[in-house]
Amino acid sequence: MSLLEILRDVVFTLVLLVALRIFLVEGLRGLVARFLHLLRLLPGMETIFHHVVRRQARQSLQLLQGEVVNEASSEQERQQTHCIPEKGLNEVELTDELERYKKADACPHDGRVFGYVYTVNDRRFETIREIYESFEVSDEAAKESDGARETRQARRTEMLQTFTRAFMHDNAINPFLFPSLKRFEIETVAMVAHMLHGDDRCAGNVTSGGTESILMAVKTYRDRARALCPHITHPEMVAPQSIHPAFHKAASYFNVTLITVPLTEDFTPDRVAYRKAINGQTILLLASAPQFVHGIVDPIEEISQLAQERGLPFHVDACFGGFLLPWIERLGYEVPVFDFRNPGVTSMSADVHKYGLGIKGSSIVVYRSADMRKHQFYVYSGWPGGLYASPTMAGSRPGGVLASSWATLKIIGQDGYVEMAKGLMEITALMTEGIKSIPGLALCGRPHMTAFAVTSTDPRVNVFALAAVMETKGWHMERQTNSLHFSVLPSHTVERAKEMVRDLKECVEIVKADPSLVKKGTAAMYELIGTIPDKTILDDYLRQLLNTLY
Repeated sequence: MSLLEILRDVVFTLVLLVALRIFLVEGLRGLVARFLHLLRLLPGMETIFHHVVRRQARQSLQLLQGEVVNEASSEQERQQTHCIPEKGLNEVELTDELERYKKADACPHDGRVFGYVYTVNDRRFETIREIYESFEVSDEAAKESDGARETRQARRTEMLQTFTRAFMHDNAINPFLFPSLKRFEIETVAMVAHMLHGDDRCAGNVTSGGTESILMAVKTYRDRARALCPHITHPEMVAPQSIHPAFHKAASYFNVTLITVPLTEDFTPDRVAYRKAINGQTILLLASAPQFVHGIVDPIEEISQLAQERGLPFHVDACFGGFLLPWIERLGYEVPVFDFRNPGVTSMSADVHKYGLGIKGSSIVVYRSADMRKHQFYVYSGWPGGLYASPTMAGSRPGGVLASSWATLKIIGQDGYVEMAKGLMEITALMTEGIKSIPGLALCGRPHMTAFAVTSTDPRVNVFALAAVMETKGWHMERQTNSLHFSVLPSHTVERAKEMVRDLKECVEIVKADPSLVKKGTAAMYELIGTIPDKTILDDYLRQLLNTLY
């Protein structure tokens, strides 16, 4: 017997012994699972497995959806779901859509459902619903408007409440039980993707807000790196210093290091430093459109090119500006190319509950492809309770929010968003020009939309003292490091803008005349906070503050 034959017999015997041990310990099921795992490691087998799984998933969906989902019957109807309507739909059209979608859903109150919905339609829940609506859907903007706008706003509010009520009991955790919610989600994402110049390959989900959208994006790219780049053991992402704190939260949650790049004099990231921050452990590049602090769009076109050069994913945080920048660009304002028109951009986030004018909390995270989005999902098949799969952070998701988010885009339409953007930009110009005329104040950089920061150019004008004095006149000021933040909102009017500029000018003179104001009240507190060099002390302070507050 040759040496090769001896080795063959030894290896065969060892394999049999290992297989026997697995069979005795884990049973036949465990043995098959181990065999399939080893099979997938062979060259080319992963592709075959992926094809088989994808085909089986498609067949399963056809089986599960066949009795409850009516697909669009014409190409025209499918196209209508891919973009925000040019003109907002009226009440009759929306009511027809509501009734058509609702028909396919299970009734949560007929005693035939054994999970997901625990509420009942009784007098107590009616009271709860009224309380909910009093905080969730507000018509304050209408009260500040002219008669025609007030009427339109009142109608929009009434329709949003109708959709919220109709789906308030429904739970999106099970898309087969409530297929209308799945359709609302798919169509809402498609409309937002179209607004951001994405194509039909884009895929995403509705989340509870901008923070969850950001968390999902970071989790997606971390898991993508684990699957495709196992050599990356300490994942990093690169962002401007002005990136939203939710990315720091995501970094903490998902054990990813966030490398921040300093800002230059124009409040955009240092390009050289950004490039140098990228290394072999980088899994994601980040930018904002715009960043909240100063209202400035980051150099997304440049970072997009960099992402392509380095073969890295690139997420654009448009939570704040995603529902405004497209419309002010249409109006002719100068807006950098910030969206999927940049080939390096692989995902974006945009909040419906900000300038999308939807109810809290609703945001969208959208990816250039479903293949990218699949890394966002959490699945677990080992639970005795059955298969578990969740597209976002939450398990249960409120149906009323999904329905009203969809309805918001349909009600307002592109014409409504353009009208909103026009009014907001006019008021923004009124405020910024007025502020620039006040000696001692200046804008930080060149903001691109309705948010801007104001800083002091006069040592006698402390911005924290200025904020404190403004608050005595009823203004609620947003304090930042060495500046005050302003976001122009739909509730702002021309009269309110003029009033703010007048009061600000008066308060600047008050601060100049009384240097002691910086040492009093909240001004002294913010000034002290800004001088503490060790930020861990501030972190401990904030934790204790929250612990005391709640």
